[in-house]
Amino acid sequence: MKNLLLIIVALFLFTACESEKAEGTVLIFKYKDSVQCNFDSGVPLETMAAELSDANVDVLCSTQTHDGNAVITVCGAETGVINVFKIPSPSLIAAENLGFNDIQILESANVVLECE
Repeated sequence: MKNLLLIIVALFLFTACESEKAEGTVLIFKYKDSVQCNFDSGVPLETMAAELSDANVDVLCSTQTHDGNAVITVCGAETGVINVFKIPSPSLIAAENLGFNDIQILESANVVLECE
């Protein structure tokens, strides 16, 4: 009987977590494509936010940060800067179709959103 109760509780908790994620938010990112020694290079945060908005993806919050990976220090090399957006979870597929990725694929990224 205890095992049955344990299984039921586990299923309930798993279902509750999946439901929360489906209705919650997700962090996505895309590389800015900026290069070292060229401070104006890359795609601005606002431009990417507009790209998402044009595809009917609500941008709830955004920031610019580093992907957490080491980069070689030389002019013309990539900076590792990413534009990060908080969007509703149901919009993830639409964002991925635009070339954005779930932040979870970046193991070293430390994203802090100021607008939370």
